[in-house]
Amino acid sequence: MTVPTTSTTLVPTRLGRLAVRTVGEGPTAVLWPSMFVDSRSYDRVAEGLAAARRLVLVDGPGWGASDPLLRTTTIAECALAAQDLLDGLGETGPVDWVGNAWGGHVGYRIAGTSPGRLRSLVAASSPTFPLPAGRRRQLAVLAHVVQRTGIAGPLRGMVAQAQLTDASRAADPGAVAVLTGSLAAADRRSQAASLRSFIVARTDLGAELARARVPVLLLAGDDRGDLSPEQARAAAATCRDARVVVVPGARTLIPVERPDGFTAAVLAFWAGLPTG
Repeated sequence: MTVPTTSTTLVPTRLGRLAVRTVGEGPTAVLWPSMFVDSRSYDRVAEGLAAARRLVLVDGPGWGASDPLLRTTTIAECALAAQDLLDGLGETGPVDWVGNAWGGHVGYRIAGTSPGRLRSLVAASSPTFPLPAGRRRQLAVLAHVVQRTGIAGPLRGMVAQAQLTDASRAADPGAVAVLTGSLAAADRRSQAASLRSFIVARTDLGAELARARVPVLLLAGDDRGDLSPEQARAAAATCRDARVVVVPGARTLIPVERPDGFTAAVLAFWAGLPTG
């Protein structure tokens, strides 16, 4: 699906220029993608969501048409770069934040440290806890390989397995194309720096989420091992105002694999937000 956009621009931030596309009218919602994909991962839901919001579709640092990411950074700095982006777009008031995995982690940090920037938070497939130590060590070694070769060959298959269900990989070539196209657009240095910064070095974000003073929607697929529906409900229980929707038949990339379920859940959440 090709999403008609009203504009495409590059916005300077502390992590380089970030590419954004905008579509729709109304209150602003910022859509930040998962790791390993860029803003095209929201193309299947953009038309439906644009009926209620002006969407800002972001290519994260190092991905899509954004500047390469050539150094290791943190979720905390990424959240500051996201606020640089809001400033550069002239968004002085609070926005609705929609994040998938990585995007949810950035949203947790903003909600916990700069609550005035958000009106609401949607986080899909975004565990609050860091990876186990053994897994972090494995991925740190893998990052050295990615630095030399990029995510290609067998590594690409491993990433696809982590992001998409077996059914999607077998029967939905469009979903696979979103992932492979995004990987092809990011150079190996950005891939390695992202892996180190936002997966290997990711810290516990539970405290940031618990400090959220805005309505929160946590979306969980029923096929992601490191964020079960039960874990999502436990995270929601720490918040003042949070709810969980489980989307069946999805792993990490819920807006790609189950766009109808994703769109319906987000629109219903937005419709229930306080006015004024």
